[in-house]
Amino acid sequence: MPGQCTECGAFALQAQTVRSAFWQDERLVVIDGIPALVCEACQERFYDDETVMLLDLKRGEGFRPEDAVAEMLVPVFTLRPRTAASEPD
Repeated sequence: MPGQCTECGAFALQAQTVRSAFWQDERLVVIDGIPALVCEACQERFYDDETVMLLDLKRGEGFRPEDAVAEMLVPVFTLRPRTAASEPD
């Protein structure tokens, strides 16, 4: 077992590869295949120093579009209340 979760205290950390989203100005980007330890109890993710450094380098490069390996369509939702003017008749 890799260790104890510092968030919930469970001894349930598992090595996995995960996906995470980042904002670059007005653009949402996703990085896949990130090595992490994931707590099976609370889902907290832990990254080693090398992974954090690589993620920081990617962010510093600005997530160049030519480096993308795929694209995905992402739905957008809102929590803003609907006004009477915007409600359908």
